[in-house]
Amino acid sequence: MPARAVCPYCKGTSIEDNGAGDICCTTCGAVLEDSQIVAEVTFGETTSGAAIVHGKFIGADQSYARGSGGFRKNGSWESREQTLANGKRRIMNLAHALKLPEFIGEAANRWFQLAVTHNFVQGRRSQYVVAACLYVACRQQETTHMLIDFADLLQVSVFAIGATYLKLVKVLQIKKIPLIDPSIYIQRFAVKLEFGSETRKVMNDAVRLVQRMGKDWLHQGRRPAGVAGACILVAARMNNFRRSKAEIVHVAKVAEDTIQRRLDEFKMTAAGALTVQDFRGTNIESEADPPSFTKHRKRELAELREREAKLQAADADADHDAEVGDDEAEKEVAQDLDATLKDQSFQKISELIKADNTNSASSRVFDDNPEHLSDVDDDEIQSFMLSEKEVEIKSKVWMDLNEDYLKEQEMKRLKLEADQKAGIVRAPRKRKRNKPRDSTTENLPETPAESAKAMLQKKAFSKKINYAALDHLFNKANK
Repeated sequence: MPARAVCPYCKGTSIEDNGAGDICCTTCGAVLEDSQIVAEVTFGETTSGAAIVHGKFIGADQSYARGSGGFRKNGSWESREQTLANGKRRIMNLAHALKLPEFIGEAANRWFQLAVTHNFVQGRRSQYVVAACLYVACRQQETTHMLIDFADLLQVSVFAIGATYLKLVKVLQIKKIPLIDPSIYIQRFAVKLEFGSETRKVMNDAVRLVQRMGKDWLHQGRRPAGVAGACILVAARMNNFRRSKAEIVHVAKVAEDTIQRRLDEFKMTAAGALTVQDFRGTNIESEADPPSFTKHRKRELAELREREAKLQAADADADHDAEVGDDEAEKEVAQDLDATLKDQSFQKISELIKADNTNSASSRVFDDNPEHLSDVDDDEIQSFMLSEKEVEIKSKVWMDLNEDYLKEQEMKRLKLEADQKAGIVRAPRKRKRNKPRDSTTENLPETPAESAKAMLQKKAFSKKINYAALDHLFNKANK
C-alpha cells in the first residue's frame, strides 16, 4: 500500500493494516480492503501470550481460503481435502496388501489427486478409482500385477476396474504407459506352479518361448497372461513336468480355450516343429506371418479353389452339352434328309423335273423352224438326254456335294421353328426396291433441246432464272 494513501470517503491519510488482512481508515473507520492475499507470513500473540499466524493459506487446488490450524474435533476440513485424504489412505492400504513398494503408492496418490482435480471421482466408486490409479503406477513401473489381482483383493468386478482404468487414461491423457511384455509374468507363474530346483531352467525355456512367439507375431492383440501361460505349459513339458491346463488356468487366470489357441498358433510356426534339443540349440532368424494374415490367406485360397472348381465343372458341362447338341443336330439333319429323299412329294417333283427336261429337249429337237435343226444331229441329242438311273445318280452326287449347305439350311429351318414355338418372332428384313422405270417411249424427248427443257422443268436450280424465257431459246433451237 502506498505511504500516502487517501481514503476515498473522508479524504484522510491515516490508513493502517490491522494485521488480519484488512486495511482501514482510522479517521472514518471505513474498510478499504479485506481478505488481502499476501506472500509474507506474520505472527501475533493472543491475550494469553500464545503465538498465532496471521493470514490465510490457499492451495493451488483449493477453491477458497481456509484457516491454518490443524484438524480439530470442533472443526472440519473441506470436502475436497477429505476426499484426497481418504483416497491416499485407501491407496496405501491396497499397496501394502499387494506388497508394493511405497514409491508406487506415492505415484498412485499423485494420479488420484489429478483425478480429483478433473472431477473424475464424481459419480464413481472410490475403490474403482483407487485401483485404477494404483494399476497405472504399476504399469509404469512394469510390475507383474494384473487387474484381476486388484479385483480379487477388493472383491469387485475386474471389468468395472478395467473400464475405469481406460476412462482414467483418456481423461488424464496418460500416454507413457508401456506395453506389457508377457515375460514379466514368467517368474510369477513359475513360482506358483512349484517346479522346485528346476524352476530356473523352466523359466529360461519359457522366456525363450516368449521371445520366439514375439518374432512370430503371436504377442500382438493377445493377452500377455495367456501367452505367458502357454509358454509355461510348454516349458514344463520340455522339462518333464506334468502340469495340466487347469493348473495353468488357475495361475494365469485366463480361459483354457485361450491357452489352447496360443498352443495351436505356435504349432503352425517353424519353431513348433522342432524337437526340444533342436529348439534349445537352434536360433531361428526367420519370422512367420501373423496368424490373422495366415488365416485370411487360407480362406481366400479356399474360396479361389472353390470358384475354379465351379468354373471347371461349368465348362465341362457346357462342352458336354455342346457335343451332345452337335451330335443330336447332325442326327436330326441326317434323318430329315433321308425322310426328304424318301418323301413321295419329293419324288414326284423329281419326276416332274425330269419330264420337263425331256419335254424341253424334245421341243428343241422337233422345232418347226428348220433353222434350229440345220446343225443338230440325232446322236448328239441322245447324248444330252439322261436316263432315270443317271438322274438318280446325279441327284445323289449333288446332294453329297452340297451336304454342308443343306445341313446349314436345315439347321436354320429347325431353329426358326424352335423360335416360333418359343414365341420368338423375328421381323423380316425390309429390302428397298427400286421403282420400276417407265418403259413407254411416248414421253421420251426426241432432241437435246427437249431433254434440257424437261430437266429444267423437273428441278429448279435457282429462283433468279426466268424459266419461261428459256422456251424462246428452245423454240429457236428447234427451228
